[in-house]
Amino acid sequence: MRTDLLHYSMNLTSLLLYLLIILTRQIKSQSVCSKESVEIVIKITEELSQVKNDSMLYTPSLADYEQNCSRSTLACFALEVKVLFFEIQSVAESLSRDLSRILKTMKYKLQDKMKPCPDCEFYQEQSFETFMETLKTVLQLMNADCASKKNKRPLENTMKIKKTLKT
Repeated sequence: MRTDLLHYSMNLTSLLLYLLIILTRQIKSQSVCSKESVEIVIKITEELSQVKNDSMLYTPSLADYEQNCSRSTLACFALEVKVLFFEIQSVAESLSRDLSRILKTMKYKLQDKMKPCPDCEFYQEQSFETFMETLKTVLQLMNADCASKKNKRPLENTMKIKKTLKT
């Protein structure tokens, strides 16, 4: 009986270790994809285009994202989305909360490879239309990168996707 108990505990320990390793690998390899975020940006842009809006927002460029400041760029977009909806209020409020939540979650999955990255206030102020279009392009690029990793496409195909998004 004692040997059976020892045998079960060893098997249980092995199983728990295996599950822990699997869980850790899944957490580490979580992608930074969100097709929902692109759809939300499109809906918000449509709703805000119906409202008089002369907001100027600090707008990182696609180059800022690509030049190893991905986390800082996304953080800036998240902050400026909050500013935009504070200024406008009530229009697309639930969508703005959803977008802020998604951007915040995505931000924590990214790392800046360049130090120091510029603070949000150092980016050029742009109209809300330009801001939303740039945000949409960055999110589409992130989704394209995820799709290329998922499908294990060669680097050339990823570059074609980036060129398509830029045009």
